[in-house]
Amino acid sequence: MTDFRTSRWWTGGVCLALVLGTLAIYWPARLYGFVDYDDNDYVFNNPTVRAGLSWWGLVWSVVDQHASNWHPLTWLSHMLDCQLFGLNAGAQHMVNVLYHCANAVLLFLLLNSMTRAFWRSAVVAALFAWHPLRVESVAWISERKDVLSGFFFLLTLWMYALHVQKNISRNVERQGETAQAGRPSTPRHKIYFRCSLGFFILGLLSKPMVVTVPVILLLMDFWPLHRCITCSRDSSMKEIAKKLLAEKVPFLLLSSIFGVIAFFAQRAGGATSSAPPAGFFSRMGDAIVGYLSYLEKIFWPHDLTFLYLRHGGVNVGWLLVAVCVLAGISLLAVVNRHRRPYLMVGWFWFLGMLLPVCGLIQFGLQSIADRYTYLPSIGFFIMCVWGATGLAEVLFPPMARRFLPGVATVAILAGCALSSRQQLAYWQNTQTLMEHALKIDPGNYIAHENLGVYFSQTGRTQDALRQYQLERELDPNFVHAPRSAGRTNSTQTFTAP
Repeated sequence: MTDFRTSRWWTGGVCLALVLGTLAIYWPARLYGFVDYDDNDYVFNNPTVRAGLSWWGLVWSVVDQHASNWHPLTWLSHMLDCQLFGLNAGAQHMVNVLYHCANAVLLFLLLNSMTRAFWRSAVVAALFAWHPLRVESVAWISERKDVLSGFFFLLTLWMYALHVQKNISRNVERQGETAQAGRPSTPRHKIYFRCSLGFFILGLLSKPMVVTVPVILLLMDFWPLHRCITCSRDSSMKEIAKKLLAEKVPFLLLSSIFGVIAFFAQRAGGATSSAPPAGFFSRMGDAIVGYLSYLEKIFWPHDLTFLYLRHGGVNVGWLLVAVCVLAGISLLAVVNRHRRPYLMVGWFWFLGMLLPVCGLIQFGLQSIADRYTYLPSIGFFIMCVWGATGLAEVLFPPMARRFLPGVATVAILAGCALSSRQQLAYWQNTQTLMEHALKIDPGNYIAHENLGVYFSQTGRTQDALRQYQLERELDPNFVHAPRSAGRTNSTQTFTAP
């Protein structure tokens, strides 16, 4: 019988299916234009980015906190796009899509290499690639930082896994006294460790949200790398903990440095001041309810929009529900940490990676955001897929296990793909995106403002004035004039043909 875990043909076939499926979903994006929400600051109204790669652009990307963010590598990526394609929005969309394809393949290869669970790894990668919550990160040119940081994040984990595997092999070889004298001075596992650190730095330079990588590495040590079991044969648990924590010190130092830089970049750009003032307990309540909202949108991705405005106050009923749900899942994961370690690893991967953007430190006007789930959702999908497989083995007889999980998986993936294709259509241009947002939340004054800018640029003056008036009525802090003055007509000039 074919061993799916090691067969190159089957592995190549799954990788090809992931790429072709993702391209099929996002292929219409090659005809889409820029949207007048961040794309103007990031690309088409940014003279430094539009000029392409240059020494000045390199210096600017490092020293400037433009658009309240510090991510030099992302800026260089946008500059390279302009260098290669000019202001062809369709080409820049497809660069995002190709990065997302690469991330799906990397995720599958990483999970399969660590767990040797071929089909479960493939399903997790497909869910990651085709879930509707991915649309914002892939279809929004300004969210290049998501797909780019995700690429280096997965490479970081892969190099770390290779470091662990080679280190274990080297220790076994030493114990068997088969080590040869002619070995190179630098063991291979140390090279992989340095590569992991290097990719981590590149990920931080793309988007500082990956500061949680040290936590993810510790979770991976527990499962699926099983380093606690491997080390416990010769060491006590206290010595194991010291060893694993000491190994993460370089990652923790990098996370601390880049986290501080990111915080002050947001503060200097005014992202913290734009958020409505709120006390700690209010922010804590918003964060807990936000986690529940993320779970809801993962299981039932409906009413997805580019901006979920934060509204004042916390609904006590929803807060109690959220506390019960989060506490219940956490307790279940911890209790089963030995028999089903994937539950704890996947759940705390999800919770931990969302922590920097959960709202305890408020940036901007949003309460939650689809793009924030790009990497955290991987942990939740691991938890669900491995957990569902274990549950099927308990509930179904052997014959039913052969086809029922497969049929359910195909149905879920097909539903995700169709829903993603539908969600993608809203990102064609500013008008389609903002009108969809207003159908979901008529009180979204940011959508009214951006729609007014769009109408002003396209010569629909009366429609633009109507949108500005609605914004004035909805925005309690409205103190500015319409922002169309000085903007370039992105819709008429810079959209892809």
